[in-house]
Amino acid sequence: MKTKVLIIGAGLTGLSAAYHLEQAGFYDYLLLEAAPTPGGLCKSTERQGFTFDKSGHLLHLRDPYALDFFRRLLPLHRLERNAVVYTQGVQIPFPFQAHTNLLPQPARAVCQSGLKNPPAIKEPKTLQEWGLAAFGPGVYQYFLKPYNTKLWGADPANMTAEWCGAFIPPAQAKSGQKLGYNAHFYYPVKGGAEAVIRALAARVKNLHTHTAVHTIHWPLKTARTARGPVAFERVLSTAPLPDFLRLGGLGALAKPLTAAPIRVLNVAVKHPFNRFHWAYFPDEDVPFYRVGVQSAFSPANAPEGCASFYVELPGNTRPSPQEETRILSALAQKGIIKKEAVLFTFWQYLPHAYALYDFARTPAVQQAVRRLEGLGALLAGRYGLWEYSFMERGFLQGRQAALDLLKDLA
Repeated sequence: MKTKVLIIGAGLTGLSAAYHLEQAGFYDYLLLEAAPTPGGLCKSTERQGFTFDKSGHLLHLRDPYALDFFRRLLPLHRLERNAVVYTQGVQIPFPFQAHTNLLPQPARAVCQSGLKNPPAIKEPKTLQEWGLAAFGPGVYQYFLKPYNTKLWGADPANMTAEWCGAFIPPAQAKSGQKLGYNAHFYYPVKGGAEAVIRALAARVKNLHTHTAVHTIHWPLKTARTARGPVAFERVLSTAPLPDFLRLGGLGALAKPLTAAPIRVLNVAVKHPFNRFHWAYFPDEDVPFYRVGVQSAFSPANAPEGCASFYVELPGNTRPSPQEETRILSALAQKGIIKKEAVLFTFWQYLPHAYALYDFARTPAVQQAVRRLEGLGALLAGRYGLWEYSFMERGFLQGRQAALDLLKDLA
C-alpha cells in the first residue's frame, strides 16, 4: 500500500485529522488503529442497562468552531458543573481555594491567612512553588499537595508547574462566576462518551481498525503493519509518544518519558444519586482521589432509580476483594452509596493516564519533536504530544495537523 499521509491512532485527534483532510478534498491518507474499534481511551462499556466510560470523558467546549462542530455532530446535554471537595470531615464546593471559609478550624485560619499573604516566589519552577505562590501554604497543605500526590503518584516538589495555569482555577471569583475551564461541559445524550467517536468515525472513509503498526523504517519511509507494508510521505502520530518513538528505532528518546497510571473501580447501585457530578478527595486516609457520577452526565447512562460511579485510584492500587470492600466502605461512609444496594462492580486500568510532568519531560518531548520533524513526522493529541489535555484540545490539534499537512504537501 502507498499513501501520502499515514495517521497512527484513531482516537479523537486522529479522527479529527482524517475528517479535516477529507473536508479539504484530500483522501490520500490511511488512518490505522490497532484496536478493534476507534476511540483510544474514549470508550464506553454497556452492562445491565448501565453505560460506563473509561474514566471521565467530558466535552469542555470553549472554541466557537469546536462548539458548533460537536453540536452539529450529535445530540448533547449542556451541564453546569456541580463539583465538591470532601475533606476535614466536611463537603465544600469546588474549587477548594474559593471556599475555605467553609472549612473547620484550624484549617480555615491557615488557608485564609495563606491566601491573603502567599509567599513571594519569583518564577516558580515546581508545582509546589506554584501552589504556594498562588494560594499560600494552607491550601497547598490541605488540598494541592495531597490531591496531586495521589493523582500523579509523585511529590509536587519534583514536578514542573507548566500545566497548572489552564487547569487550576484562581482563588477568587466575580459575583456569580464559576471558576475553571470545566465550569460547564457537554456530554452525549445517549451512548456514553464513545458516541462522539462513533459519530465522527462515521464521517471518515479511510479508517482501518485491527491494524497495528509494528515498525517504521524511516530511511525508506515504510511502515510494517498488520495489513502489510505501507509506503508513506508523511506520518501523523497520535499514539503514545514513547510507543511511537520505539516503532522507528528511537527508543533512547523515549526513556525519560514516564506516565502516571490510574486504576478505576466502576460501581452500579440500585438507588438514585444527584448531589454532584464529581468529587475530590485529598485526605490521605481515603483510598481514592476522585469520584465521578456517570449517571449524572446523562439519564441514559443508568436505569431509572439507579446510579453509577467511576472511582479513580492511584495506579499502584491492586484489585482484590479486600481492596474493593475498603473502597465501597469509604464511599458508604461518605454517604455516596449504600453498600447493600450495589448491583455490580468492575475494574479498569489506564497504564499511561497522565503524562508525568517531571523535569525530564519537556526537554525530552522537545528533542523528540525536533528529531521526528526532520524525518517527516508530526505529533498531535494528548498522548502524541505527551501532555495534560482535554477532548476539545485534542480535536483542535487534529484539525491543525491536517492544515499543516495540506500546506506541506501542496
